[in-house]
Amino acid sequence: MTETKVREEICRLGRSLFERGLTPGSSGNISVRLDDGGWLVTPTNASLGWLDPARLSRLDADGRLSSGDAPTKEVPLHTALYQTRRTARAVVHLHSTHSVALSMLPEIDPRAALPPMTAYYLMKCGLTALVPYYRPGDPAVGAA
Repeated sequence: MTETKVREEICRLGRSLFERGLTPGSSGNISVRLDDGGWLVTPTNASLGWLDPARLSRLDADGRLSSGDAPTKEVPLHTALYQTRRTARAVVHLHSTHSVALSMLPEIDPRAALPPMTAYYLMKCGLTALVPYYRPGDPAVGAA
């Protein structure tokens, strides 16, 4: 897929998530790893419902901004996920109301916040861990 097509798909997905109420305001961010090792990521303080393909942040393989608007503050989180899952090609990080509410329940097992509902989910995703709260952009989230 060309970089132009990836940019368009990020914007299409962002709008879909926003319209379904899964990412209110300017919360949430999306990134896609490109074939050259760099990646595209949504800009900081951008609403996923109103993204412009030309303004997406382009980072090089070392995570430095090479074009576009300033990237999301959550770059440390995306970087950690790509380093942990070398085969991952995209990260979609949302703050949906239901997910936030779920994360606050006292009985949640932080090692498996979402119980696997199917064998396929378990094979593809594994366990979904709950990361402790960090301020947006805190580099410590990567280690967590």
